[in-house]
Order: sequence, then C-alpha cells, then structure tokens
Amino acid sequence: MEVDVVQSVVWYIMDHIDTGSSQSGKVKPDMRYLTKPRGKGFSLRMPTPEILVGTLNPFTKKPFGKEIKLGLNTRSHAEAVRLREIRAGQIRQLEAEALAAAGRNHVGRIADLTPESAAEWRQMRQEAENPDSIDIVLSNLLDDAMESRDPQLRKQASQFSKIVFRGDMPIGDALEMYLEERRHGNPYGYDPLATTTAQNVRSSIKHLLDFLGEGATLHDVTTDKADQFRMEYLPVRASVKPQTVAKHTTLLRGMWTWAITDKKLLRGKGGRPIQNPWTVEERGIPRRKAKLRDSDKRRTLYSAAEVSKLLAGFPSRGSRQGDLMRLLLATGCRVDEIGSLRLQYVDDDGAGFVIPKGKTAKARRRIPLVDMAQRLMAERVALANQLQLEVPAEERRLFPEWPLKPSTQKINSASQWFTRYRREALGKDTDGSLSLHSFRHTWRTMARRAGVPEDHIRELGGWEDSKDVSKVYDHGLTEQQLRDAQAAIWETYRQAGYLQAY
Repeated sequence: MEVDVVQSVVWYIMDHIDTGSSQSGKVKPDMRYLTKPRGKGFSLRMPTPEILVGTLNPFTKKPFGKEIKLGLNTRSHAEAVRLREIRAGQIRQLEAEALAAAGRNHVGRIADLTPESAAEWRQMRQEAENPDSIDIVLSNLLDDAMESRDPQLRKQASQFSKIVFRGDMPIGDALEMYLEERRHGNPYGYDPLATTTAQNVRSSIKHLLDFLGEGATLHDVTTDKADQFRMEYLPVRASVKPQTVAKHTTLLRGMWTWAITDKKLLRGKGGRPIQNPWTVEERGIPRRKAKLRDSDKRRTLYSAAEVSKLLAGFPSRGSRQGDLMRLLLATGCRVDEIGSLRLQYVDDDGAGFVIPKGKTAKARRRIPLVDMAQRLMAERVALANQLQLEVPAEERRLFPEWPLKPSTQKINSASQWFTRYRREALGKDTDGSLSLHSFRHTWRTMARRAGVPEDHIRELGGWEDSKDVSKVYDHGLTEQQLRDAQAAIWETYRQAGYLQAY
C-alpha cells in the first residue's frame, strides 16, 4: 500500500503538538507516541511505516515489526519530547530512503521537491517548538539531491531550500496557490475571488513576469522593483492606462498580503514580516489627474422617447433583445444578473425572482415584478423551458439565446449587439453616455422620483448600505414592501411615458 500523502504531512505536523486539555482546564502534557510505565523512563511507541516492516531497525539491529518501541532513557518529559522528535525524523528519513530504493520516490511528500511540498515543510518548521528533527530530515534529503548528477534535480533542491528556509517561492507557483486558496468553497475562510477578479490577477502576474523574467520569485519583488514596474514598465513599455496600472497594483498588493500575512512566505531578518512592496506611497511631482469626460459624455439615463425608439425595434415579446431591454427597464438589474439568471431562481408565474450572487455583498436579493413586467417574465420562463428541453432543470437559463463567456459567466455578446443597435436607433453621438447599463441609471432615477425611500431602493437595486453598525440587526424588507416600491416606480414610468412601447 502506498503511503498516503496527506497522512504523511499531517503526521509530521501533529507528532509534536498536543492541543488537548484535561477536564480541569489544564493543558495535558504532550504524550503523542510516548509511553511511561510507572516508575520507569519514557519510551517511543508508534506504528511502523509499512515499507519499513521487515527491514533492519538501526536502533535495535533487528527487523522492524508492525510497531516501533524505543526506550528514550530519560524520565524528563521535555527531554523525551525532544528525543521523540529526533527519532521520528530519523524514522521518516528511513522511510523516504526505502521508498526511493523501491523506485517509488514520488510517493509521500517527504521525497517531493515541489513548491507545494516546500510550503508545507516551511509551515511545519514554523509550528514546531523544536525544528531540529525536521531539519535533520531536510538536510539529508537536500544533500542527496544536491549530490545528484541530474541538474534538474539539483535546481529543484535549491529552489526547495529557498522556499523552506526563506519563503523564496516562484511567483507563478505562488499565483496558483493563491487562486486555489481564494476559490469559492475554500476551507480557509478566505473571501472567494470572483471569476473576473481571478482572471485579472493572472493578467497582473503575466505583466510582472514579463518584467522580471519567468523564473522570478516572491523575494525578487522589492519596493524599488515594484515602483519601477508600476511607474515605468506598465505605462511606458506595456502602454497600460493609469486606471489599469492602479488596478494591477491593487490586485498585486492583495496577493502579496496573502503571502506575507497568511502564508508567512516573506520574512526579513529576525523573522519579522517584510513591508508589502505594492503599498503605494505618494511622492515626487504630483501628476495631473485624468481629465473627466465632458458632462454630456458621462453615463446617463434614457429619456422616455429614447426608450420608445429602442423598444419599437422589437415590438413583440419573445425576442431575446426586446425581452432583455424590457426586463432591465423594469428591474434596474445589472445586465449579467439577468443574462446569466437560471430558471430555478425565477417564479413560474413571473411574480419575481432571486439574484443568487453578484458584484457586491448586497447583490443577493429578491426582486418582485408588477403589472406588465410580471406577464412578460411568465412568458419568458415558458419560452426558455421550451428552448431547453434537453437541458437539466437546474442548468436552464432565463436567456439561453445569449451565450455565457466561460471565463467570466457574462453575456458579452449582448453588450456588443446593443452598441450596434443603439447607434442605429439613437445615433453615434450617444457613444459614452448610453449603454445597456443606462437602464439601471433610468430605474434608479425613476425610483427616486417616485419617492421610494433610499433603503428600499438600495435593497431592490443591490447597492451596498451605508457603514452603519446597526445594519447587522436589520434583516430586510417584506415582500409586500418591496412590491409596493416596485409599483410606485412602475406608475412613475407610466406617467413619464416610458411604457408606451412596452
């Protein structure tokens, strides 16, 4: 039976740690793999690694049995713990050598020189009260690798050593570890990164490795290097706009915070955390701030006449274009919230739907529909089910006609279509001021004009609340309150002429 990788690592982490407590609340003495008969000294007692069973035990000069029993010749608990760690490290080294001799040196992390294994060894050393036994195993392992004739193995051993003792991890490997630990459902309690954010982090690292070289490590990024990358490479050589430079800096600062604080991969002399090189300090000649768009080119709302022109191109219900525009106008949702919505979150009668997740923490919300919008939604649900008869119920979408981009789960094709259509219907001079997102501007403005309370607008629209500590005690509005707010907005639409082509 092959040695289980996780069990091998956990054994090393836990063999010298005892987190138990007695009923009285006092911490129990660490007796893991230790025994002490009354009146006698401590002994080591542990299961024998399977590959060592039957081989020569160098401590007793006899074959290993299924269990290892070694006297430690001491009655001092502290000394017994120290000796246990040394013996345990020696036994695991014997196990590694036996595995290598059997041609199975890929089994178990003890003989694994990958960056992931090195990070685990680094953590073990940091958590150990006395890392001497761990260092004995590491020294033997690294000495054997460095004496190898294989240059690739020597290179791996050198990199492994730098990671374990300095946290000198290659940036590419750190990226993969960071994204894995920030995925949805991660066991570490980290806030998950959105799919688009993860893609943006990859883009930032790609630029950084183009600047530093593919083999660059976390330790290669000094404050001076970070400044050079941010101030010279990105804006000059890579022709990146100032806003995007700031975004790359923010994303890299987050990854380095993880490496410094959470993983403890970057430490200075004395073991203290290094300063995050991506923390920007303003200095030098102030730069002119980016010129704002002219007021007529800022994002704005649609007029009733503009909405009528847009909807007139799709007078009948049932088209993906017309249905999408009408639902955006009625709900104020973000385009991708509607475009990626699954039918399992929509009421069959079209009375409302739930946004399960989104751009902000408040994006998860219930949105009721009233009047013509409810009938439109019911017809759209029926049509979507007909179009997806071969698709499992839990995977059916409200708008299957708009394809989702796999990497972002967004309906980019809808925005591309609308740009062309809006120019045809309203003219090219609307570029920069009107888009699909302008339906959200329109709904928000109509909500205010209808006199809907601000907290009702925020809850329906999925905007973040003010930083009021009492908000944790607020569990939201009732369905009827939300429906009344929607009815008020709908009536304001009607009075302003927005529903003539609806």
